[in-house]
Amino acid sequence: MNKQGINKNKEQVLTDKMDVGTREFNEFQAILLNKSKERSNERKKMIELMALKFKMEDYLSSKDKHSKLVGDKAELNKEHQLAIKETNEQIKLIVTDISQKSIAEAEKKLMECQNNINATIKEEKVKLHQEIKSFNKNIEKIANDAANNIVEKIYYTKPNTNNLKNIISKHSESYKND
Repeated sequence: MNKQGINKNKEQVLTDKMDVGTREFNEFQAILLNKSKERSNERKKMIELMALKFKMEDYLSSKDKHSKLVGDKAELNKEHQLAIKETNEQIKLIVTDISQKSIAEAEKKLMECQNNINATIKEEKVKLHQEIKSFNKNIEKIANDAANNIVEKIYYTKPNTNNLKNIISKHSESYKND
């Protein structure tokens, strides 16, 4: 390359501060973004490797290598601890939310079961009262039929006082036993 080409390249080097709020800067950013999207994966990897190379060279050429390394590790450790703490808090919130939802669902199911049990008990009480009523009606009918049979036997047979006393005592004993 000749001297004129080198001087031309030096003129194109950006050395002044850039106003990042201008339309031109936004257009420049858009052009760079489009160019970066058009890069192949191979080219992207090469750029990443070059960036890593420059970081390593910068590290090796720095005067305060040890403190920079310790500082980077300490800062990295703090970042990791913070990330772990945030993740643990998120997990805790998620577990608490799941737990509360599970408890609410269990309570809801328990209430449904209790309501079903109460409804079944009410239905069974109604059925039992109906059966008791029916049983009482049947007992009354049987008692009336028995009384009618006794009266018929008394009136259609010769009045024998001993017989009458025996019949009454038998029926009295049967009612006492029941």
